Amino acid sequence: MGRGQDKAYDILRQRLVGGHYLPGFHLREEALALEFDVSRTPIRAALKRLVEDGLATADAGQGVHVATWSEADIEETFQIRILLEPHAAELAVQRGGDALVARLEACNAKMEQAIAQHGAVAVIQETNRDFHQTLLEFSGAPRLRAILQPMIDMPIVIRSFFLYSPDELTQSLNHHRDITFAARARDGLLGMNAMQLHLRMSHARVLRHRRDMSAGARRQSPENG
Repeated sequence: MGRGQDKAYDILRQRLVGGHYLPGFHLREEALALEFDVSRTPIRAALKRLVEDGLATADAGQGVHVATWSEADIEETFQIRILLEPHAAELAVQRGGDALVARLEACNAKMEQAIAQHGAVAVIQETNRDFHQTLLEFSGAPRLRAILQPMIDMPIVIRSFFLYSPDELTQSLNHHRDITFAARARDGLLGMNAMQLHLRMSHARVLRHRRDMSAGARRQSPENG
């Protein structure tokens, strides 16, 4: 059962992050069990994990539904981050010193190792979160941190790494290295520009992957069969 549960969870997680289902879509155990050719028990366990991830919601008597992360929600989240997080990076790079550099380098080493292991995406996403949270911590700007921290922790943003190709993961790591280089040089402007590029690229990747997933879902729709 564990293998069936893991397979169902992995596929459904990728679909939810990629926008395969519309927000609010009812994830029915019976239909999914038929699709995956498994019993309802591993499907039920997979859905429970998706709810715990924040990618789905469960209401008594109403079943499990896709969390309401619309394209507008994603767009707003990235635009706010693109506006504010480069400034946080600028402040952190100016103020962080050797302690910041050491923390960022540790994140980069861990991320590099996870990318080399192929499939260690959970470690990559956790390390990416730590990298960005570290910059907020060292920015010395508590109100800015309070605004940005929930956005970095948003499930739809965190789980977007499950859509990335190995080359895209490596490019993201290289952006982190550029920001670390700026921190080592204590060049706030360079850190700001590197973070802005990093976020714009991440935004473009997520939108492209979601469009591809949505197009694939439309092609598979019975109406287009």
